[in-house]
Amino acid sequence: MEEAATRGSLVGALPEVTSTTATLDLAPGESCLLYTDGITEAMGGPLGDELFGEARLRSALSECAGLPAEAVVERIRMLAAQWVGAGRHDDMAVVAITAPRHAHLSAVDGHTRGGYPA
Repeated sequence: MEEAATRGSLVGALPEVTSTTATLDLAPGESCLLYTDGITEAMGGPLGDELFGEARLRSALSECAGLPAEAVVERIRMLAAQWVGAGRHDDMAVVAITAPRHAHLSAVDGHTRGGYPA
């Protein structure tokens, strides 16, 4: 697991957006997870007073190795929701991108699946 040194602000809510950009290469089957601070700052647990936190997120992600992007997102959303329970929380958004395991391109009428001319 590798953490990209990026940060950003909420897009569309502020007049100016600040962000840090990173470039990462994903090997076949590897995933990139993007999430809001509502995940790591979700307050919950047995007494309702503990953050979900980065360490808990990393632990959950280590169990997601090899899963497709949809499953990774669902797992993280489920764990964060269970952590919060019925308590109030900030926005919790999660997006995962998984690199295809095998390059499978097919051309039909000069176009590949990605829509680029062959």
